[in-house]
Amino acid sequence: MTERYITLGDGRTIGLGRYVAAWRQCLALPPRTPIGKGIGGWGETAGEALAKLRCGLHDRINKHLSWYGNGRKWHDEWQHETSHAACQLNQPRLRIYGLPVHLRERFKDRIVECLY
Repeated sequence: MTERYITLGDGRTIGLGRYVAAWRQCLALPPRTPIGKGIGGWGETAGEALAKLRCGLHDRINKHLSWYGNGRKWHDEWQHETSHAACQLNQPRLRIYGLPVHLRERFKDRIVECLY
């Protein structure tokens, strides 16, 4: 039977059984209990290690999804435009001087068209 293993954030690999035991141990300990080397290779508490275990688990799950990382919302430009638009929309003003194309229809009543 082949050995299944997990690669940790610091590059170490551990067997799946040991990985599951680490999860159970972190869940059973109080969050502020120091556990030594931990997941990242440095001294950690049980709560920090549990947070890193969850982050790694979600990352591995998401990487198996066919759409993960694909599409317009994953581009830096879309993220920047939307963040900038959110700052404008959340200000207590009535009119806005430009929005990204994907938000123009939704907020068309608040956009001021430039005449120049």
